[in-house]
Amino acid sequence: MVVMAVSNTQVKANDKKQLSEKELKAFVNLLSDSEEKTLNLMAEQLVKFDDLSIKRIQELTEAQNDLQLIDNWYHTSKVHLSKQIKDWKQDGDLETGLFLLARFENPGLDVAHYKNILDTYTQRVEDKLNPSSTEDAVIASINQVLYKEEGFVGNQIDYYDINNNFLNTVLDFKTGNPIMISAVYILIARRLGLQIEGVGTPGHFIVRFRDKLYDPFFSGREISKDECVLRAQELSVFWRDEYLDPIGDVFIVARCIRNLIAIYKKNDDLDKAAEISTLLKLV
Repeated sequence: MVVMAVSNTQVKANDKKQLSEKELKAFVNLLSDSEEKTLNLMAEQLVKFDDLSIKRIQELTEAQNDLQLIDNWYHTSKVHLSKQIKDWKQDGDLETGLFLLARFENPGLDVAHYKNILDTYTQRVEDKLNPSSTEDAVIASINQVLYKEEGFVGNQIDYYDINNNFLNTVLDFKTGNPIMISAVYILIARRLGLQIEGVGTPGHFIVRFRDKLYDPFFSGREISKDECVLRAQELSVFWRDEYLDPIGDVFIVARCIRNLIAIYKKNDDLDKAAEISTLLKLV
């Protein structure tokens, strides 16, 4: 088959404003006002700003070393994020949803940088293929780039590290939990035209393509239904074949949020657990 590189998201006209340094500093100065109404109005303004402006606002805010100012910024950004998540659900594509989720910890995230990483990995996979390459060859090439060349590995040593749960940090450190390693796998495969889908089995997350199952957490190896059944039995979960049904992108993001809620609670960060729980209600 001929494999064509197709981006998961289409480039849209950028009608958002890039602020001047003077405008950026003026916005940061307004963040010193802790009144709820003011911060909510500023959150509405963020919708109009481009990613570079938001990143620069975060940099300027953190450079002040003013804890109240920084707290006001994160409050404002989370109000803005809630609106973005609500709007996102209308289309609900995985890549956009995961980058939005990453903004929970890093409002000024440089999304273009991480999209470029995914695009580069995709191009390297495509460079290994030819017009007669089979779908199995595409899967093998993804595994070659991610695991053998880039060294991606499931984080079994520190499974509950918060960095395992955000797309940007998984791309930075090349390790993560099952659902996030699977997400990287899915996003690259989709760029190559393969509609790989996520599968949430008891205690684990894998992917499927047609009638085959793969485990991105363990180097993308092909696995059997029997292995999935055995894992469920080890967790004392009664097996149902529906566990192998693919789940949609919105449900994948919701599962990521549930993971974060559990980890924040495990780390006794109850404020963040409560804050991110509000996002779960929106999806």
